Amino acid sequence: MLIYLYLFAFGLGGVLLLGSILVGDKDGGGDGDAGTQAEHFDHGVDDSHGTLAGLFTAFLSLRFWMFFLAFFGLTGLVLDGLDLVDSPTFALVAAVAMGLLTGQGTVAVFRSLSHSETSTAASAADYIGRSGRVMVGFGAGDLGKVRLTLKGTTVDVLATTEEERGFSSGEEALVIAMNDTTAVVARAPGV
Repeated sequence: MLIYLYLFAFGLGGVLLLGSILVGDKDGGGDGDAGTQAEHFDHGVDDSHGTLAGLFTAFLSLRFWMFFLAFFGLTGLVLDGLDLVDSPTFALVAAVAMGLLTGQGTVAVFRSLSHSETSTAASAADYIGRSGRVMVGFGAGDLGKVRLTLKGTTVDVLATTEEERGFSSGEEALVIAMNDTTAVVARAPGV
């Protein structure tokens, strides 16, 4: 009789996992951010991973239940359905243990990934002191464009200057300050 329970759990868990793979990031903001997806599937569950509370809050996560159902059902089907063990009780205990282990493990991994700080985005301080090529000429108080290389990436940034003599396309400019997203530039030393 447990074979029907395993089959149902495996089918439901498999459909949910397949749906999450196919739908994936479309409901998570579209930016491919793991943290956004984790919030979507965990439904705002308190982040207390690594603690006893985190162990129990995983049960409130949709991601936990998707993996629990899929692996509980798969383990039960393999052990009981293929008669690999003599005791249906042992198959049930092993299936529950596998479901708990994969559900908790998956939630822990996704929570860890959602909080990793591997951002390579440049901050305002990264721009200051960099020199770049003027792409669109500009004068004092006007806006132009300067191309810089930051962290191995070429970036075009709006630029302005406080110098009386403006910049023409192709000249080199040194970033001395950042005002939000606009670089304040000056002539590079020796120019």
